[in-house]
Amino acid sequence: MNKFLFVLATTLVLSTVSLVLAFSAGTQQQDVIGKISDIFKAGNAQELSGYFNKTIEIEIDGEENFYSRAQAELLMKDFLNKNKPTKFQVNHKGAKDSNGFAIGTLTTDSKVFRVSIFLKADGNTSLIHQLRIETLSE
Repeated sequence: MNKFLFVLATTLVLSTVSLVLAFSAGTQQQDVIGKISDIFKAGNAQELSGYFNKTIEIEIDGEENFYSRAQAELLMKDFLNKNKPTKFQVNHKGAKDSNGFAIGTLTTDSKVFRVSIFLKADGNTSLIHQLRIETLSE
């Protein structure tokens, strides 16, 4: 009987630890998504690049490529200079395991864009590994 209780208690502890770790990873990604949302509102490409993976896939209106963090920062700086943000709203977000995503609407001085952000855990932080920007209206 003692062996049964030990196995039951061990299973319960391991299950609880797994749930706590999964919840904290999801919460961490939600925090990162909030920060990224604020950065998009501010139109700060340099600060945004701090959340880029070493290599990031960026697609802007169908033009897709892989960029280094430095190249991606220049690309986003150019994009945000041409399209001055006035509002960014997260419409949908989620997380599973070490991956997260957010889909939002970026309103600029001239256009409205759909922005899809895909995150992956890197150590104890989440980084953007893919970013898609599509024009919704002009």
